[in-house]
Amino acid sequence: MIARLLPAVAVIALIAALIASGCAPPPKPTAGGSTTVSTSSAPADGDGTPSGAPAAKTAEEGTYGDKDGIPVGAYFGLTGADASFGQESVKAMMMALDEIKASGGPSIKLIVHDDRCNAADVPAVLNKLIKEDKVVAVVGEVASTRSLQGAPICQAEKVPMISPSSTNPAVTEKGDYIFRTCFIDPYQGYVMARFAIDRFTAKTAAILYPQANDYSVGLAKFFKEAFEKAGGQITAEEAYGKDQKDFSAELDHVASTNPDVLFVPCYYQDAGTIAKQARERDLSMPILGGDGWDSDTVYEVGGDATNNCFFSNHYAKDDKSEVVQGFVKRFTERWGAAPTAMAATAYDAIRILADAMGSIPDATDRAALRDAIGKTKDFKGVTGTITINAQRNAVKDAVVLELKEGVQTYVTTIPAPDKQ
Repeated sequence: MIARLLPAVAVIALIAALIASGCAPPPKPTAGGSTTVSTSSAPADGDGTPSGAPAAKTAEEGTYGDKDGIPVGAYFGLTGADASFGQESVKAMMMALDEIKASGGPSIKLIVHDDRCNAADVPAVLNKLIKEDKVVAVVGEVASTRSLQGAPICQAEKVPMISPSSTNPAVTEKGDYIFRTCFIDPYQGYVMARFAIDRFTAKTAAILYPQANDYSVGLAKFFKEAFEKAGGQITAEEAYGKDQKDFSAELDHVASTNPDVLFVPCYYQDAGTIAKQARERDLSMPILGGDGWDSDTVYEVGGDATNNCFFSNHYAKDDKSEVVQGFVKRFTERWGAAPTAMAATAYDAIRILADAMGSIPDATDRAALRDAIGKTKDFKGVTGTITINAQRNAVKDAVVLELKEGVQTYVTTIPAPDKQ
């Protein structure tokens, strides 16, 4: 297209400029390989990344693992609004494939498709995975809105689906082929309500959330229920619109109610902006969030305004356990940056799937595979010891992290209830 629009001299000049600036077009992954492309320079020493770590890379659509292995599908947003979640998930699964193979696990061909962080793209992506690629199971999505699009399709086709990170409880309610390896929002809402009361003796709270996001709407609801059940009072509930960047009106109303804490169950793109605008209005109370906050973008946007901010998460990178530190070290060495919780949950999800595949005579039998996933008990994952309950949800603990100058710091663990 460029060649048709520009003179030859201009094209040559443009290509030369791109090469000089390090912006050469990325190579595509090939079947059976794990081709990636460097997109940024290695982090500087002193930021928690080992000296000499490789440059950060991107995950792309493609086929990874063994080209003759059992086909497993993955659908994530690798481009689009919250692509870092999908990027982290696929990177972790690529790493897990190598480890599964090295340990003598099942031979897996992972077929990854990009839904562009767009729920409307999910049906086409899943139909291709199921109808054309003939996958025996699917891992995805991160976002609850997109998992809610995908779950009915997988259920209708009787293809086991494991969401690593979708916490909206309605996801697994779509049918008996749908699982998750993360906790659910009724528990996450309880965790942050309990934390607000225990840590800050909070008696009042305000809530600010995006109204077009299923994850956020659900988490706001469950926080409110848990906080009020414990005797707290919600002073304000403010919903904001899609792509909104100015939160002045909502925050001014929050300020007028003078809550002890502000709960903001959004994704990372908004968290830093909201924290910054809140502090500009002298809202100095603790700001609380959910696992959607897990990204360095929060601090990059919000800066020091994100101090005194706390969020629930699936694991803590500074957990001293051997399994966590080993995972963090391997991921950082491979990808040039420490893994977020989305990487950890996806890593656990593909390993749980592989464990189930290895436990049955025929790993291509979807019904048998569904039953095997459902029997997962006391699986030792990076995000904790995981048992899949009768509702096909993971029973596991949650942690609360604090942002200190942008560094996620472990605060406490809230034990999982017997039933979620």
